[in-house]
Amino acid sequence: MSDEQYVIQRRITQHKLKRKARRVEILIRRLFKIIKFCLILALFYSVYKVANSHYWYLTSDTFENGKNIEILGNDIVSNDKILKEIQKIQIEKQPIYKINPDKIVKGLETLPPIKRAYVRRFWYPARLVVMVQEVIPAIVIMPSENVAEVAAYSFDGEFINRDYLPLAKKNYAIKVLSYGTKDDDYEKWDEKRINTLYKLVREIEYYSGEKAKYLDLRIPNNAFIQLKSVKIRLGVIDLEVFERIKELNSMMKSPDVKRLSSNTKYIDLSWSKVQYINVTE
Repeated sequence: MSDEQYVIQRRITQHKLKRKARRVEILIRRLFKIIKFCLILALFYSVYKVANSHYWYLTSDTFENGKNIEILGNDIVSNDKILKEIQKIQIEKQPIYKINPDKIVKGLETLPPIKRAYVRRFWYPARLVVMVQEVIPAIVIMPSENVAEVAAYSFDGEFINRDYLPLAKKNYAIKVLSYGTKDDDYEKWDEKRINTLYKLVREIEYYSGEKAKYLDLRIPNNAFIQLKSVKIRLGVIDLEVFERIKELNSMMKSPDVKRLSSNTKYIDLSWSKVQYINVTE
């Protein structure tokens, strides 16, 4: 084979290789286009399936059994009461992201013990997390020491009726005995009176060094407070009572107080300048 024929043959072979490579390149490009098209279709299909998935929707019995609702922060209001309040709100059957939580929040905040409410929405599965901030009870009211609570008040003067009693926690609350008479109807007490009673009990505990069992307001203008070892007569609860109770610091150290039986004595602090130990045999 001459040199000229060799060169021609080589060029033909190179041309065939280039054409073959170009066909492979075109095939790969077309394959990538097909794959890209399929991926786009799969993406649209996935979006369609996700958008229409039942996981976006709360079950029909959600507000009846609370299956997909988590309630946090409630010690006074029970889960059942919160669910019943939510049931009053007409929530249409729609995806979870379209549900307006403000309607639920406003409904829950109408309950007296709930100060604030928050609602968070979650998907997969669709569920609600309800977080409530309740008022802090300051006092609980009962007719006598061994009778169930009939009412309570928070520090900001919020009245809590017997529908939410007994309280689950009484870390801050003090017991107040009251008949709710016409002269001193506990349902009409205001925030100032609540905080006065709470402050009075805590200061008596401070000056006496003992824990108070209850504050007795059943006799008008003649209040008593029962401590761990002694009963104290306070008389009228006015501004002067805070000065009178300061005498407890010295009187509780008296040997007479320690010697007397708990059933036959009380310390009388109903007078401004006269304090004495009353004994009934």
